[in-house]
Amino acid sequence: MAAMPRTSAPPGSSATPHAAATARVAVVGAGPTGVGVTERLLANAPLLAPGRPVEIVLVDPHPAGPGRVWRDGQSPLMRMNSFAKDVTLFPGTSVRCDGPPRPGPSLAAWAADTAAGLLPPVDPRLAPDLRETGPDTFATRRLQGAYLSWFLHEVTRQAPPGVRVSVRPGRAVALTGAPDGGQRVLLEDGSPLDAHAVVLALGHLDARPRGEEAAAAAFAERHRLTYLPPGLVADADLSAVPPGADVLVRGLGLAFFDLMALLTEGRGGRYARDGDGALRYVPSGREPRLLVGSRRGLPYRGKPTHRPVLGLPRELRYFPDVAERLLARDGAVDFRRDLWPVVVKDLGHAYYRELFAARPEHTTMPWWQFEELHATATPQELDELVAKAVPEPAHRFDLDDLRAPLRHAALGSAEAFGAHFAALLERELRRGADPARSADTAVYGALLLLFDRLPRLRGRMDPRSEAEELDGAWLSLFNLVASGPPAFRLEELVALCRAGVVRPLGSVTRVELDESAGLYRAGGANFPGTVTAAVLVDARVPDPTVTGTADPLLASLHAAGEVSEEVLGDPATGYRTTTGRIAVDGHGRLVGADGRAHPARYALGWNTSLRGARAFAIPGTDAATFRHGDRVARAVLSGLPGPPPGVRPD
Repeated sequence: MAAMPRTSAPPGSSATPHAAATARVAVVGAGPTGVGVTERLLANAPLLAPGRPVEIVLVDPHPAGPGRVWRDGQSPLMRMNSFAKDVTLFPGTSVRCDGPPRPGPSLAAWAADTAAGLLPPVDPRLAPDLRETGPDTFATRRLQGAYLSWFLHEVTRQAPPGVRVSVRPGRAVALTGAPDGGQRVLLEDGSPLDAHAVVLALGHLDARPRGEEAAAAAFAERHRLTYLPPGLVADADLSAVPPGADVLVRGLGLAFFDLMALLTEGRGGRYARDGDGALRYVPSGREPRLLVGSRRGLPYRGKPTHRPVLGLPRELRYFPDVAERLLARDGAVDFRRDLWPVVVKDLGHAYYRELFAARPEHTTMPWWQFEELHATATPQELDELVAKAVPEPAHRFDLDDLRAPLRHAALGSAEAFGAHFAALLERELRRGADPARSADTAVYGALLLLFDRLPRLRGRMDPRSEAEELDGAWLSLFNLVASGPPAFRLEELVALCRAGVVRPLGSVTRVELDESAGLYRAGGANFPGTVTAAVLVDARVPDPTVTGTADPLLASLHAAGEVSEEVLGDPATGYRTTTGRIAVDGHGRLVGADGRAHPARYALGWNTSLRGARAFAIPGTDAATFRHGDRVARAVLSGLPGPPPGVRPD
């Protein structure tokens, strides 16, 4: 596969009429968000800049396409947490946006065509990754990086006449005005990149330790301990974790599973099947012991693998009508009062619709009757209806059990709690593999629909609802069901618990800085007593932050007042909070400290106030990722200046 063209240094010269007529867009960040908006720029350029030469320059110290997270060279133990069939960068015809669609293969389809020789080959080192990738598998991150590289080359190959894409390797550290009135990106090596517009597609950024993280880091320095702050585990220096050490881990999310893999299999351990098929961990002797806890005390629910009899829900039963009424009335929308009841009701409807179709033997009435009663039932009447229609509690939709499965657990010893923890994981694994539980996948489908629909009411919600409910309780529930690990990771966790390599601490885990002992001390609500360790790991990626960012470009813009952090406030009540996200307007333009949007500077991605946009999308959906990318790309192209007087576009 041919290498992407690279810009000369410094680009931006106007020495020739052709160069003067060329409009340049600098995209800072060449991971999935950056190459995604590049595709949208290419797709929309013939419509919004017809005949105008346009150069799109991708700026990143990491390879264009994979970026930092998906780059080659990382351990094959680092896996995606989405099925290969559910990953695409191509905005198909299902996307409702103004720009033209660009259908293309999912990760799974690309892998199959590449393995069959229908597409350019991957690096031979990735051949094993390619062979094992099917629709219902979880690809290695480095293979996803190869897909991203192919995607960028493919859309560049199809670039319209007069539009080109180039790559400028390097780290952007500042953004200023250029002498000609345009924009100038300064790179770490001191070289400039001049452009007419700049798009920040920064992705996951490191942050300076603050609050309890800063306190943990200072404590480690005072007592010569080891502290690993939030960050990408694949980038962390795990050599600081000695074999056999007790390691406190805060967090049971996806970063924990990365850490778990690198400190066990990554250190020579392996898994084997016993005669009864149970997974067993065989230690290498070089792994530490992980003492792990979190707020919930258990990992997120594993990715659903059932095939619903009725398929995934295509629309929500109650939400559309409620949303229409809320948008038509005056006054702010209160999430807890106005939306949470319908969220719960829609999730229950999706669950029971599938249960009645797939397992009618667990019900006592026909679906039509249940649905009719369900539609008009109050919350109290819902409980009574469900108890009558589904006699066995084990087959009911229990939101409390889903969100807080350890709420009633009180064990008398660490060993008893560890056994209870492993038993709950095994129950989850059985449930995930049981075709009779296809209603769980229907709930997953309803959550995906709500994830798309709820943000459309954001502008009408009161600020507290936005910050604490939509971005808080609701997003936590969504991640719990839709962002969990592959089932094989849960099975590995059980094996590690049985081997004594992982020791769970329970829910509401708290970490204290024990100055007298010079150690970290931790305990959980379900765990008797406390444990101590000389190593603490915060296993999560940093929350979005502008004020606390470690990125030099974003920090310099903030210091100059040219970028601001999103603020949600209500003058009537005095409520005010910052979200940490980069403030942008509806077209993605950067909003400065003075509240004004910059006409030539944009930002896009999960850490901006546009929200909703993830790195990838599920094929065949109207994903916010594509809608936002299209909106920003069209704003960028519409805002480009015309060619200088006397210069005719090609």
